[in-house]
Amino acid sequence: MTQNRLNDLNEKIEKETISLNEVAEICSAALESSSKHSKDIKNILKSFEEKLCSLEQKIQELEDKSNLGFSVILEDEED
Repeated sequence: MTQNRLNDLNEKIEKETISLNEVAEICSAALESSSKHSKDIKNILKSFEEKLCSLEQKIQELEDKSNLGFSVILEDEED
């Protein structure tokens, strides 16, 4: 819905001359807009999730590498 059309409908609302079809048009446009925004938000969240998984994997790899040089001696043998 264009801004001009929305302005026209808002004027009809103020004058109380708006039809049921025009109210449905407004509702439809609002739902469509909301759906598009929700889809955009979903895509952004998916991207964040993928980046977070990648970071978790890199952190785990760093932790695994840092543990290679250290060990615990459970028994100490005497010579």
